[in-house]
Amino acid sequence: MDEYKISLTPINLERGYNLYTCGDSIDNLFLVIHGGIKLTTSAHSGKECILDICRRGDILGALSLRPSVHEESATAMLDSHVLRINRRDFVRMLRSDPDLFQKWSQHLAQRIRERESTIKHLVTMKCEYRLAAILLHLSHRFAGRGSQWQHIDARITHDELAAMVGTTRSRIGFFLKNFTCRGLVKRLPDGTLLVNCDTVSDYLASDPNEEAPELQHTA
Repeated sequence: MDEYKISLTPINLERGYNLYTCGDSIDNLFLVIHGGIKLTTSAHSGKECILDICRRGDILGALSLRPSVHEESATAMLDSHVLRINRRDFVRMLRSDPDLFQKWSQHLAQRIRERESTIKHLVTMKCEYRLAAILLHLSHRFAGRGSQWQHIDARITHDELAAMVGTTRSRIGFFLKNFTCRGLVKRLPDGTLLVNCDTVSDYLASDPNEEAPELQHTA
């Protein structure tokens, strides 16, 4: 059974520390055990764009299966615990375990669907709809699918939400205030959010490309 052993190295990251940075050589995968890791890239202007937020059970570094470099940085947004998985060990297991290969393929397909959805939102939705879609996605990622109100148990700043939506911090504050008034979200005393998944889903079901006026921001 030695041929099926895989090297797992535990890594503890405090909030704000990088797991890897853009341009680093890829030679490992990382399994998130606890906490939260944000994946970011930067425009030529230096403006940060958040590509995704990874939680327990997510695997980072899928491109390590081929020689390459990371095209994004991975930074702990919470105190986090991850396992580093040796690429060669993992490839060997994929080749020898059809069930693992199938699960890995399903994982990659799901991540591709999520990225395609993100791109669609950026291209077709107005800013406030993109924010609603992101909050719904994060509520599922952080809390799973269950009760109507779901808790995003990490304090995501307005700057971080702006980097995900592609707008300004002030507009994020305006949209969240409007969402609160409409019963889409609740802000808890610790700064985290509760998301009303049913109400947000109904909100997103309305056509954001209709001629209804976009929310006006006067700040």
